[in-house]
Amino acid sequence: MNMIEIVVQKIPWPFPKYVHAVTLWPFIFYEWGIKDDPAIQAHERYHWNDQKKWLVVPWFIAYICLLPFYGGSRRHPMEKPAYELQDKINSYKKEEKSYG
Repeated sequence: MNMIEIVVQKIPWPFPKYVHAVTLWPFIFYEWGIKDDPAIQAHERYHWNDQKKWLVVPWFIAYICLLPFYGGSRRHPMEKPAYELQDKINSYKKEEKSYG
């Protein structure tokens, strides 16, 4: 199945307010102004591929089970590689600006 990317006004509850994009395979939801960010796209597409491999329900069960131990951001083992990819792309963007 192909990726379906949708722009929404706001990512709804139960997601925290600081979440501006979320993947629920086969969908990726972005808030306005976020979808065009290549680093955010890479982060969410990482989750999309991960959920496709794991299947959505087992992926979310594992994610939720790990939340009490790691929280929901960079320290979470299922977020860590997505953030590493996002940071790598952001560092490339900074390098391009410094040369521009």
